[in-house]
Amino acid sequence: MRDERTLLALLTWTLVAAAPPPPGAPGAPQDGSDPPAQDPPAQETPQETSEAADPHRLAPPVSRPDLVQGAREALDRGFAFLVVTQNPDGSWGSHDPQIANLANFGFQLRNRGSQDGVRLACTAICATALMEKRGRNAAEERALSRAIEALLGTEKLAYHRGEAFNTWGYGYKLDFLTRYLGTPAGEQRRERIAAAAKVCIDGLARFQQADGGWNYYAGPTGGGQSMSFNTADFAAVLMRARARGLAVPEGCAGDAIKLLRRMRTEKGGFVYDARFLLSPGSVNELSAGSRTATCALALHDAGVFGSAELMRSLEVFDEGENYLEDGRKLIQPHTAVHQISGYFFFYGYNYASEIAARLGDAVSPERWDRFAWTMLRTQEQDGRWWDTAAADYGDKWGTGFALQVLQRYLGHVERSPEVHPEADGAQGAER
Repeated sequence: MRDERTLLALLTWTLVAAAPPPPGAPGAPQDGSDPPAQDPPAQETPQETSEAADPHRLAPPVSRPDLVQGAREALDRGFAFLVVTQNPDGSWGSHDPQIANLANFGFQLRNRGSQDGVRLACTAICATALMEKRGRNAAEERALSRAIEALLGTEKLAYHRGEAFNTWGYGYKLDFLTRYLGTPAGEQRRERIAAAAKVCIDGLARFQQADGGWNYYAGPTGGGQSMSFNTADFAAVLMRARARGLAVPEGCAGDAIKLLRRMRTEKGGFVYDARFLLSPGSVNELSAGSRTATCALALHDAGVFGSAELMRSLEVFDEGENYLEDGRKLIQPHTAVHQISGYFFFYGYNYASEIAARLGDAVSPERWDRFAWTMLRTQEQDGRWWDTAAADYGDKWGTGFALQVLQRYLGHVERSPEVHPEADGAQGAER
């Protein structure tokens, strides 16, 4: 009976679709007669279609001058949001129940170590955006100086077996410290930076998995398999730490790079975690865009990837970009198409735009403009960006990442030297 109903529905749909439009409908003759025969529309050659020039349909419906102006205004609003939301101790983010409803906490951080770790990570991401800003005003200078003090602490993060995001705190704090150390102001504070960085390096070494990577939930004796993106993030920062003259255990970054090389799929993406090394057929490539960007950057820093592999990784991001939108602002993780979570969004755009910055003019103008347009259309009225409801954290990492994307965009389109922390990006950070 069900098959008969299906067949009847299909037949009805076919007849309706084949029928001429009713009188008065667009394209229908006004007298009710059959429409006159028309020649088929001329077919464009593939070279003439916009899809051939822009196969991923990246070009935004906004002109470049409007995008540039919009990016400048969005940066002003975003940095103003950071200034007014910074905590008294210089950090960003909170798990105070008077500020955030923990019942809607996106990925359920239930212990002190995780809370402190995510807050440190948010602080480092926001401080990096401030450090890379050219022409900081007085309020932004004060905010950056306070954030630096918050990130120069030497406290360890508590660990609770099986559920501890403290690796994020160690990893992103170390990321900021190594960038800051590459500035004149940071070099003057090398001793304090080295002491704070050692705690982070020791923490990452302690929680490194036996296969060389890192998991969300610490480790190495608990917390599941190594994640490709965690592994890439922390391998990259450990390599930079060593390049800055900081002591990093032998093999710590090298073992992670070996694992990342195994995690790459035939199509150029990366598996989610090490479980899928045993069953690669179950990995959906269309969810790989965000993690592929950061993995490609780590392998490029290690000398494994060249420009061609970076470009392929950016194409993987392009192919799955629209799927990221399905997960943005969803409360429950991994409930969007292809098990995408909201926190894939600004994370992915941050690293994809860094790939574009390294490739420069080799990246199409449409791709560059799409970065800016996506940031403009997702900014909230009060200047923040958020992709996941995670207590008082989601809009802090979202804002920090989005600001970095827009700064790379302006640095490219304005043809000005891109501001890196190694150069003058931290001018005036220390007073």
